Formats: sequence, structure tokens, C-alpha cells
Amino acid sequence: MKICVFAPDLPYPPNRGGRADVWRRILALRALGHQVMLVCLIEPDGHPLAPDATDLAAVDAVVVQRFSFPMRRSAWRTLRQLAMAWHTPWHAATRVPAAAEQRQLQAMLEGFAPDLLWLDGPWFGRVVLAVLQRSRARLAYRSHNIEHQYLARQADVALRWRNQLAWRMACWGLARFERQLMARADAVYDISVDDLAFWQGQGVNRLHWLPPLPEQALTDANVPEPIPGDVVFVGNLATPNNVRGVQFLLREVMPLLRARRPGVSVSIVGSHPGAEVRAWAAQAGAALHANVAEPMRYMHGAAVLVNPVMTGSGVQVKMLDMLMTDRPIVTTTQGTRGLPAEVVALLQVADTAETFAAAVAGALGGGAIDVLARSRVRQQFSVGGLGTALRNLGPGFPVPAAQAVVEISAAPVRGPR
Repeated sequence: MKICVFAPDLPYPPNRGGRADVWRRILALRALGHQVMLVCLIEPDGHPLAPDATDLAAVDAVVVQRFSFPMRRSAWRTLRQLAMAWHTPWHAATRVPAAAEQRQLQAMLEGFAPDLLWLDGPWFGRVVLAVLQRSRARLAYRSHNIEHQYLARQADVALRWRNQLAWRMACWGLARFERQLMARADAVYDISVDDLAFWQGQGVNRLHWLPPLPEQALTDANVPEPIPGDVVFVGNLATPNNVRGVQFLLREVMPLLRARRPGVSVSIVGSHPGAEVRAWAAQAGAALHANVAEPMRYMHGAAVLVNPVMTGSGVQVKMLDMLMTDRPIVTTTQGTRGLPAEVVALLQVADTAETFAAAVAGALGGGAIDVLARSRVRQQFSVGGLGTALRNLGPGFPVPAAQAVVEISAAPVRGPR
């Protein structure tokens, strides 16, 4: 089958949860025998986050075609987005190409002739709705979060007032837009069992649970050489909820933990740490590992893995990567959100500094891990599960038989979260 994936940005390198989810699914679709075209937004040349030639080459080695256009920032662009605000949320308006780019995209789509449009989140929704007017392709909508709630929560925990305002503006009209896209889709795949129940309550039909793929679902379950550490957190260090989680861990939990276990070390691993995270790490004597190539090495080397994040929605991809290890896991209730009960049962959950420190101290003391139970739940997160999910689109989407674990040597999946 020919599948065109509309991703919010270039999903490579997969250095945060959302990117990793998209990239791993593209690899899995290819492993299942499908041809993939990618449409995405990129930062322009000269921007610190612009993809380099190596990143683009890694993507082009996997997809059949790629249409990417640069983010444009100007007064005219801002006025254009404001004019669209009555029917298109801010970040979705950002991803509406200019007229010449729209013609180029349409020509590429006509040449590719996709059977399925796969929309990751609402951000390319306006573009996809326009494409559907001229295409007989079916539409699959992938819900990563209850986005209007997720963005509002990010605004609540942002450290700067300008960031708070930006997150609030991004919420305008978003709930209505999400429901519009779900109503148009032939199938809606939700990352989270909790969010799925929310949308069912909103009257959304054709809903299916589709969890993210952990990294090892695509690497033949090979365990990378571990990097030892006592307490390890892995996550994108730019999003407000993760930043607040690191603040809670380093400033509230670690003093209590070190009172119980003097000399215990902590490692913070992730992408794009800001000045606050760097300052907190220095003050707490924590090892900060920024933008590392293989964060799973830190996970497999940890004595205890922690997720201290208190806000968000959907499923946190880092939780699934943690489950691929045989290490104890201590998390907040938020870290369990969207996971099935049998998975939550394998985690230690604590929501205050005192209980979190106590749980980590206990795990450092040699708490037993039910390796067999963890192995059983891992089977829910496989390439084969994605193939089964595609059958929900109905007749005409036969899925080739595929092994549950697939090795894709030509396309690296690793990257900091």
C-alpha cells in the first residue's frame, strides 16, 4: 500500500517522544511492506534546529518521497495566521504552505497516488482536508494527546509569561478542529486508553487504541552496551512539563533521597536543556547528558529509572522505552496515564517528594523485578500490532505477515528523548 504520512515536523533525529513515535511508525510501515511518502515542516537553513544533510539523508533512505517546506516567520505570516484563526488553530495555520508550495505538494501527491493519508495530530489538518477534496484516499487520524488540554497544561507550567501566552494562543479553536478531523477520518488511532475513553465520551466513532512503538521493537531486541548510573531520567528537556519534572526531581526529591542514601548519583539525559535545567543540575551535583545519540544505553545501565513528570496527556514514549529494560521504574501518576492496567501494575507510583524519594530508595536497595510479567506486557508494543491496526481501515488494506520484531539497519531509530 502507498501511505502518505503528514508529520508536524521532520521526525528525524527522533530526539523527543513525538518525533520518536512518528519515526518508529514509519520504519514499521516500511517493514510491513508499505511505501511511505512524508510531508512535514522543517526549520529553515541557518536556524539552530534546521535539519542537516545527514538527517535528511537518513529520512530519504526510508521514505519513497519527501515534501518538506520551511517554517516562515514574518509580520505578513503572522497576519495570515491571525486571519485563519476563525477556522484553523495557530499551529495548523503555520503548516499551510504558500500557494507555490501547495501546487508542488499536489503534483507530488498525484504522482505518488496514496491509498491512505496518515495524519499525525491535527497540525496538518487543514492541508489534509484540502487534499481529500481531490483524492480517493482514506484518512487515518493519529491522536497523540487531547491536544487542546495538553497545550493548556503546558501553558500552566511554562516558566515565562511569553511562553504561557504562546501556549494559550495555540489553544484557540483547537478542540473543535480536533473533533472535525476525527469525524472525517475512516479510523482514529489513539495513543492512550484514557484519551480514547475521553473521545468516546465526546461521541467520536471508529476509535482504536494504538500505542507507540518502543525503540527495541525495531532493533531485534538487542540491548545496547549500558552506561552505569544510579538514578536516571531520560526526556526532552525543552518542554515545560519535563522541565518542571526535572525541577521536582533535583530540588525536592534528591535532597530527601540523599538523606536516606548518601552519595547516590543522578543522571539527566535528554535534548535541548535550557539554562534552568543546567543550573539545577549543577546545584544538585547531577550529571547532565545533553543531545546524546543513544539514550537507551543510560536506561539499561540505570539502577533505577524515574519519571517525575506531573503534567501532560497521551502516553509518554519514555515510559515504554523504560519497560523494555529490566530496571525498576518509579513514576508519578501522570507517567502511568494512558497505559493499560497490567502495565501500570509493574510500576512504582509516587506523587510527593517524600513518597517518591522513599520509592527510589527502596528500589536502590534491591527491589525485585517481575521479569516474566514485564516480558509479557512488551508483546503489546510490536510492529505486528501496527499491522493489525491497519486492518481497522476495512477491506482493501491487506497487511503482509510480519515478524513482531524487525531489524532495520539502514535507518537508525535512536536519539535523545
